[in-house]
Amino acid sequence: MSRRIQSVAARLALLALFVLMPGWALAGPWPASGEIVYQITMSGGPPIGEARHSWSHDGRQYRMQTTVRTVGLAAWVKNLHYVQRSEGAVTAAGLRPARFSVEREGKQAELAEFDWQRGVVVHTRKGRTRESAVQANDQDVLSLWHQIALGSGRPLPDRLKVVTGRKAAESTLRWEGEEFVELPLGRVATRRLTARAVDGSLQIEVWFATEQHMLPVRLRMTDDEGGVLDQRASELRVAAAMNGMDG
Repeated sequence: MSRRIQSVAARLALLALFVLMPGWALAGPWPASGEIVYQITMSGGPPIGEARHSWSHDGRQYRMQTTVRTVGLAAWVKNLHYVQRSEGAVTAAGLRPARFSVEREGKQAELAEFDWQRGVVVHTRKGRTRESAVQANDQDVLSLWHQIALGSGRPLPDRLKVVTGRKAAESTLRWEGEEFVELPLGRVATRRLTARAVDGSLQIEVWFATEQHMLPVRLRMTDDEGGVLDQRASELRVAAAMNGMDG
């Protein structure tokens, strides 16, 4: 049981890799701030964790973070707690992250710093650094969550590179259709997306709330061993939307 719970940390982090991809249909103004709380279950069992995501922006700069922790029996077996943070610019082309970090209890923070002039992101982990190539519209795993809210109107990309504190990764994307889903916060109209890791290790389905700024209200991940991690919104709060962006 303990070994299984320990693997949840990595899977929860990977969920964020495929949450929101830039360049989708118009979703309306991006709320100036907000918070989504998710209830996390594994393979249909009782809740094992909670994810709390918040963001704010002024039309020029943004900040956001996600805090994940185990609850109930899972917390008794393995007390998991980590925080992801992202900050950067809001531009006419979308979000341009400058810095992404992951902080875990008792460990050195993982850091990714974007150098857009050179076209690289510098990863720092355990005192060592390495570089990955990035292109326009590539994102970190949190800024990715809100590209859709910017309403750029571009078509869904076939592939997109996303950045963590350790590496850059790619996935393939496909819309599956519209449906209603039952969540802890109620019945919600959604549009579902399927994302698959290029290396075949993961499949993730994301349900976007079509009447709530296309925010992600459910995520379901199936790994290559058949394990299922389900993340369902229990709370969703947003402030006034803002359209202002830099050129």
